[in-house]
Amino acid sequence: MAICDTESIRDCIATGSLPDIDPHPLVILVLAPFIVIFGWAAWVEFRRWWRYGPSQNRRSAFPFDEDAPSYEPPEEADAERPPPDHDQEQERRND
Repeated sequence: MAICDTESIRDCIATGSLPDIDPHPLVILVLAPFIVIFGWAAWVEFRRWWRYGPSQNRRSAFPFDEDAPSYEPPEEADAERPPPDHDQEQERRND
């Protein structure tokens, strides 16, 4: 591996004496599946774009309704009752 003898990395770049980078086989094995999946996804998206053209998804063009009702949590008084999926028959069988 070549070592740059100068003080500054800019001097190393200017002289072209940057150290050689040897890829470690383990790093290649770890990164290869991600590179393959990313490349495959890019190819599939490109084929979709080539066949059908740009996406016609216009969801972002709709305005938000600020007056729409929002979620309100249940009242605390309902906490005494068992939840609706609580099976009391099953509980009796277990006793």
